[in-house]
Amino acid sequence: MLQWMRQAQTWVIKGVLLAVVLAFVVTIFYQWGVRSSGGGPTRSEVATIFGEPVNVREFQRVYNGLQQRYRAILRAQSDMDLNERFNFREMALEQLATRAILLRLAQQELYDHIAGLAPFQEQGRFSPARYQAVLRSQVPPIAPRQFEAEQQQSLLLQKVSALLTEGVQVTDAEVEQTYRRDNEQVAVRYVMLTAPQFEAQVEMTDEELQSYYEAHKERYREPEQRQIRYVALPLQRFMQPYDPAAEEVNDYYNRHLESFQRPEQVWVRHILFKVASSATTEQEEQARARAEAVLASLRNGEDFATMAKQYSEDTATAEKGGDLGYFPRGQMVQPFEEVAFSLPLGELSDVVRTPFGWHILRVEDKREADTRPLAEVEAEIKEKLREDKARDAAAAFVDDFLSALEANPRQFAELAGQHELQLVTTPFIPATGQVEGLASLPDLVKHVFALPELGVDTLPGQDGTQYVFQTAAIRPSTIQEFNTVQDRITQDLRAQKSMERARQQAEEWVTKGRAGTPLAELAAERSLEVVETGLFKRRDPIPQLGQQADFSRTAFSLKVDEVGAAHDGARHFVLQVTEHQTADMQAYASDKPNYRKKLIDQKRQQIEFGFQQYLHAEYQKLRQQGEIVVNPQYVF
Repeated sequence: MLQWMRQAQTWVIKGVLLAVVLAFVVTIFYQWGVRSSGGGPTRSEVATIFGEPVNVREFQRVYNGLQQRYRAILRAQSDMDLNERFNFREMALEQLATRAILLRLAQQELYDHIAGLAPFQEQGRFSPARYQAVLRSQVPPIAPRQFEAEQQQSLLLQKVSALLTEGVQVTDAEVEQTYRRDNEQVAVRYVMLTAPQFEAQVEMTDEELQSYYEAHKERYREPEQRQIRYVALPLQRFMQPYDPAAEEVNDYYNRHLESFQRPEQVWVRHILFKVASSATTEQEEQARARAEAVLASLRNGEDFATMAKQYSEDTATAEKGGDLGYFPRGQMVQPFEEVAFSLPLGELSDVVRTPFGWHILRVEDKREADTRPLAEVEAEIKEKLREDKARDAAAAFVDDFLSALEANPRQFAELAGQHELQLVTTPFIPATGQVEGLASLPDLVKHVFALPELGVDTLPGQDGTQYVFQTAAIRPSTIQEFNTVQDRITQDLRAQKSMERARQQAEEWVTKGRAGTPLAELAAERSLEVVETGLFKRRDPIPQLGQQADFSRTAFSLKVDEVGAAHDGARHFVLQVTEHQTADMQAYASDKPNYRKKLIDQKRQQIEFGFQQYLHAEYQKLRQQGEIVVNPQYVF
């Protein structure tokens, strides 16, 4: 990978350097900010750029850096010589201004990107209130500054990827070679040998079994297992009779108005005429013609629900007269949604094409975006306040419980009894196992394996229940004794010897076939069938076998009548090429653009993969060097 990076073209290196510079600029943006106040520089400021002051210290740093750089390039001995030739003061100011311009461009690009994200839009336009609400609704909530920083990094990575791949080209010779390779065809006859065909012939001595065990002991290692004890603290345990005051309810409502907003919704009926993704042009037109005929009947006064029951191919809604109910933006595919929200109430749409087929729509009702009134949500808010109070009480209880366990980890059972909690102790579980009855805590076992013996921790369940758990005991990983796993050893060695015999038989038959023995005669020795494939291309599935990379690779490497072997795990093939056809070049001219695009895409993917591999290697190196240090409680 490092060699690939060293051999990269100059334009690639320049692109990466530009991306690094951009990353530096973007980072400064979050530290610098933008000051909107205007006015000229004060006596302590060199200049103002977009209203942001350039102080003397910053200006002097850039000024000195320019002098040092030019001194190194031109090897001039005195600053006077350089100052006579270059206006470093003007150059320093221009460099600072260039940085500010890039920052402003980066800020605008970031804004345009976020404003274009569908979750932050209402009626097709960016909504600051919705933006804030969506970020607050994440688990855990995301601060706008953090989200914007993450999006800026994502944009930067996209730029790096584009800079790495934008100059990729392929030659006409490469295109033609790929076309010929993809479109040549061969036909073969083959015999398949499998390990089970040789199992009856396998013999094993006690010494062989013992030797196999000694050579493969790790295969019979019992993994480390851990026993867990835990208690469950359901939220209901901490619910208390509590009637929030009107002031509390009103305050909560005003602080969470965005969560009570109802988006614009439409109530739609539709009739669907399905078109499969593999449909031909003729099938597409037939479906459209059926849709147009039904639309004509609807416009002549036929009842929509009746026609939907009779003609719609949407099995989920046809019996309901095509009724989809109310839905907001973002739930339907784009073409369907655009028509649904733009269609006047009660009117029929034209036929609408989506990935599912052709639709006819009618809007039954519309609801404008609004905020649910306090009276409607008062009971809901009161329940939420009661739950919040219970969660606070649960959190305080868990903190005290954990503190007591950390002080004396061996008193778990005693503490559980004091608080009338049911203590559950599990059987020993490997790292890949799950605790029975706790499917809602998929990471519990991972957390337990990150703890020392008698270590304690807590996890929340999906229903609000808090679980306090402890690594009760650790059973170390051990290699099982020979007598315990003898049956497995016998089975494993038999399978290995059978596979070796099948492979050996295939190679022997190849030698005989190349010496002139017909394949049918070889197959008759073991009463096996000779299969004829017919013609197939390099990337085609093999008839009766499916995708077989080694089979296909071997077949296209042989000449007509030549015999070879291919291997696929426990299956071994002896094959003979019976026919070879070169690519038909009549379609080359029309297919050439597609092949060129495919090759360019492949090269770009290879470059992107190479760059990702490079980044992964850097990540691993930083972890090994201790530059990245992880908390095993969160990263396993």
